Amino acid sequence: MSNQSRVLHAHTRRIKNEYEDHLMKHDPDSPEAAHWIGREKTWLRMRVLAEIGDLNGKKLLDFGCGTGLLLDFLKENAIECEYHGWDISTRMIEVARRRHPTANFSVVDVLTDELSKFGGVFDYVTVSGVFYIKTRGSSETHRKWTEAILTKLWPLCSRGLATNFLTEYVEWKEPGLYYCPLGSMIRFCNNNLSRWLVVRHDYTLWEFTVYVFRDPRVSL
Repeated sequence: MSNQSRVLHAHTRRIKNEYEDHLMKHDPDSPEAAHWIGREKTWLRMRVLAEIGDLNGKKLLDFGCGTGLLLDFLKENAIECEYHGWDISTRMIEVARRRHPTANFSVVDVLTDELSKFGGVFDYVTVSGVFYIKTRGSSETHRKWTEAILTKLWPLCSRGLATNFLTEYVEWKEPGLYYCPLGSMIRFCNNNLSRWLVVRHDYTLWEFTVYVFRDPRVSL
């Protein structure tokens, strides 16, 4: 294993431990168990993610699914899709399975697991909140970790990927959080994923969402 791989794997462990520690302190049915604050903000965030396209009848991968809150949102809004939830945390997946016994949940580490059989399997991939917390890791390590994960996820979708980040345009900053430079994320997506993308910086949370598409959404 290269030194870079060791650094990224150590960062993964720190992130996983942070989320699992938070899970143990809160009601497993609450947004707080998944490191969110309040249902209203959490549902707005998920609504923006879900607006990447018509998810009805599609196959959706919820990467970093946590306790399965996105599935709660989809059911409440009568969005009927084939849902799959992946998370690196066994504890999170155990809670998700208790909350949604008939859903498809799996423990997956995209940086180490073999994913070739999932190439193009999902119509859409959503990534919600996975990149917000950097714990003790440096911003540079977190940026490389984020880009490595998105690079692994992109081949899995046939239509598009939606992910969100804390914006750098904030009134204050807290240690341990990652405020993603908007320009660098656009450059990364354009150079490594697809040039067909949309940035959503139009909702009332201190964050932005990026939709990356396989095909252009507007044409001549």
